[in-house]
Order: sequence, then C-alpha cells, then structure tokens
Amino acid sequence: MRSIIRHSIIRSVRAVVSVLAVVGLAGIGALVLGLGSAATPVAADELKLMCPGEGGDGYRFKDRRTKDESEIKDPQLKALAEQACETSLGATAEAGPVTITNKQSKPIYVGFTTIDHKPGPITWGSGCTKSGKGARIAAGATCKATVASNAAPSRFCASPKAVPADCFDAQQNRQTMVETNFEPSTNAGCFNKGNCVWFDISVIPQNCTDALWKKNQCASTGGASYNFPLSIACGTGAKPTYTCQGPTTTKWGNSNYPGKCGNPDATCQSKANCQNAYFYPMFYPPENKYQPNAVCLSGQTLAITFLAGK
Repeated sequence: MRSIIRHSIIRSVRAVVSVLAVVGLAGIGALVLGLGSAATPVAADELKLMCPGEGGDGYRFKDRRTKDESEIKDPQLKALAEQACETSLGATAEAGPVTITNKQSKPIYVGFTTIDHKPGPITWGSGCTKSGKGARIAAGATCKATVASNAAPSRFCASPKAVPADCFDAQQNRQTMVETNFEPSTNAGCFNKGNCVWFDISVIPQNCTDALWKKNQCASTGGASYNFPLSIACGTGAKPTYTCQGPTTTKWGNSNYPGKCGNPDATCQSKANCQNAYFYPMFYPPENKYQPNAVCLSGQTLAITFLAGK
C-alpha cells in the first residue's frame, strides 16, 4: 500500500501583494493584513498564506518573524487565498477530489476512516471546519476535500454531535456509510484512466449475511446502519446517482431499513425502484452481478450530499 503525504500548503504572498497594488491597497498592506504597523511594516516575503486545516480554520496570513496570524477578511484577498489553496489541493499527486454538501438544517460532523481504523489521508479544504479527527460542515455548506489515492478501503460517516471516532464502527453505531476506495492510476480498477475512486452507500446491519438476508431479510441482526439520508455521484447530476433516505420502514423486515433507498431485490441500478445501497453484503451470485457501486475516474469529483429530512 502506498501512502501519499501532502506537504503543508504554505505559499509566498508576492503575487498577493502585486494584486493588492492593482486594487490600490499596496501602501497599506500591513494594516489590511492586521500585522505589523505603519512604523514596522511587514514585508511580503515575511508572510505565509495558511489554508484551512493548517493549524487553524479559515484563511490566514502568518508573520514568519513573530509567528502571529491574522484572518484574511478583505473579500478580494480572501477570494485569491481560496483559489490559491484549492489550486494547491488539486495539484496533489494521485489524489481524488471530494465535495460533501450538508442540506440538513443543522451542522453535521463527518469522519473519514481507512480499514486499519485510523483517520484516512484526507485534506479538508474550504467549507470544512476541522473538528476532532474530521470536519464540521455547517447547514447549507459544501466542504471541499482531497483524498490520497492509497488503494485502502475507506468509509465516510457522520453524526449530528461530534465526528465519529471510527467509521468502521458505523454498523454498531447505526450510521449510514459511504464506502470508498481511492485507487492510484496503476491499479487495474481505474481502467488506465488515471487515479479513481470506487464508491457506494451501505446500510448493512452489523451481523447481516447473504444467508440471513435470504432467510429473513437479516431480522434481528443489529438494525440497519442508517442515521442520515444520502446521495452520491461523480458530480452533481451525474449518473449513476445513488440515493438513500427515510423514513424507515418494515417493508424489508424488522431492521428498520430506510424506505426510500431503492429496491434491494432489483436487478437495475440507481433509479427509484432499483438498487441504490447495500442492504446485505451481496457476495454471491446472482446478486453480486447487481451490486450498487460505481467509479469516478480521473478528473471527476466524488459528490456526497447529506440530504434534508430523515
């Protein structure tokens, strides 16, 4: 397994100072940045741009000499900072872009974990507020992130109160799972199209098996792993789009599976009455032919949306 470690995004502000000159702010740069003073101005080479997740939230400038930081509040300068940070994120070698949109009425707390039960190699960007081992996403906000393509099975999950400690404990906590595998371009699963990410939604109860699904739809096996409605796709409006939302139902036994999550007995994908999520493992034929998973190839963004409602 190959891990990709992203170095800190720390950029010189020479270009930013040039833009300040264009907008007529070069003469008061120290005051705009909130660093230094008229008597002891801060030179451009003494400032670093700090992106969200680098020791704090939001976009800041850091004085190399004093280590003081100042939040960037000027709208034009903030827009430039956001662009610089996102450009650096996108330039990360063998990394997959992800957006996480929160359509709930309250903040959500999102975690990302690899199969070794450790926080995954994710860089939280704009719209993401670092919290614990994950990120807080405000109501109505979209969080932009990138994940290193390390070929390790991984999961996103969320909670309304705090970042989940381990998304591989999501089943026992009954949390909706977005299962992912961010693969490097050398893996056959990317079809020689650059790096990629395979994805699906899972609501499989903790102790559910294929045999138990056939026997009694996994009755009394821990309950559906479901706490938030979701949709996922390779970008907004792309196909396939998998959607899974409540309210819960007893249509498929006593596990309280979400009622608007497709049809686990279907042989098609992503439409309302087709496969949209894993209700059970689907390891064996013929069901394994209809597994509801898909791939975002290089250049596509994995778009995860936490939908409104239950």
